[in-house]
Amino acid sequence: MSRVSLLLVVLACLFAVQPSRASQPDFHLQVVPEIVYKVDDPGNGSTSSFVFDIAVICSTDCKLTPISARVELSSAGSIVESQDWTTEMLAKIKQISYRILPNDPFAWPTSEFTLPEAFDVLFYFRHPQALAIDSAAVRLTVADAKGHRAEQMLGIPIRYYQQKTTLIVPFRGHGIVGQDWITTGGHHQFSNAFAIDLDGLDAKDGELSDANENAADAGWGREILAPAGGTVVYARNDVPENPRPGKPPGDDYYRPLHDPVTAYAGNCVIIDHGNSEYSVMMHMQTGSVTVKVGERVATGQVIGRLGSSGSAGGPHLHYQLQSGPRLWQYPSLPFRFQNIDAPLHRGEYFVAK
Repeated sequence: MSRVSLLLVVLACLFAVQPSRASQPDFHLQVVPEIVYKVDDPGNGSTSSFVFDIAVICSTDCKLTPISARVELSSAGSIVESQDWTTEMLAKIKQISYRILPNDPFAWPTSEFTLPEAFDVLFYFRHPQALAIDSAAVRLTVADAKGHRAEQMLGIPIRYYQQKTTLIVPFRGHGIVGQDWITTGGHHQFSNAFAIDLDGLDAKDGELSDANENAADAGWGREILAPAGGTVVYARNDVPENPRPGKPPGDDYYRPLHDPVTAYAGNCVIIDHGNSEYSVMMHMQTGSVTVKVGERVATGQVIGRLGSSGSAGGPHLHYQLQSGPRLWQYPSLPFRFQNIDAPLHRGEYFVAK
């Protein structure tokens, strides 16, 4: 056998035993939200929490399965903790959140921010504030339907948010925080991760109403106020009330409405405060919204009345601060109100003056 023939045989053997890079899954990682904020935990002065999704973005084949993951948490360039996830653990937190599936009746709010994702995995962390965690490095290994594996890594900055706008509670009187932030088990979509639900209470006994009709609720019809001055960039006033307190409406409720995706927010107002901070008030009474797009509003100005329109299980005000003007397409931001001292977590009573 000639030297050339022998060399060709050797090269063929080498390629036969080495996996082809072309056969490896082609994907990359994307974090949702784009900027991850940590918040100090309510009622606990020593820990902080942060949550993020890692979305596996596929180039062609989206039939990928998570095999293993490693997350390294760092402070000032030094690793302070490493965590490993097995295939079994990842299977429990795997989901599809940012891809509109073929059987969806229409684009749900969770899918309004669409990605060509194979799947995503949600990571939640709570650590001592003294660790001063400022970044996370995620290494994720996936496999395709034929068992071919590949790994990608993504670095993620972790920071506190510095609120720029001075905000007041969007209604006056007695109230209680219902649903709260994602870090304490509350709102779970990243477009409303730092949103809260505010319920009105009766001033005499401080109780919620147990009535089966909206008008008997203690907060029903309460004036909703602009939490800070700014310009109205969105206002909707035509979504009917949910007639059954205690149970959000189903798909048939939204389908006939104009722009059914934004109808999930009910009658809603969004105010631009400047500095990429926007207040969002949802679920107001049908026909009660008193402002229009382009109008300037002042802090404390009445903009509507507390209702139960859209995806509301009962009368309440959904409030969030977010980084952009459109519903579902911008991440929400951590915030605090100037005129109450109560921490913003579920079950906290307050009186806003």
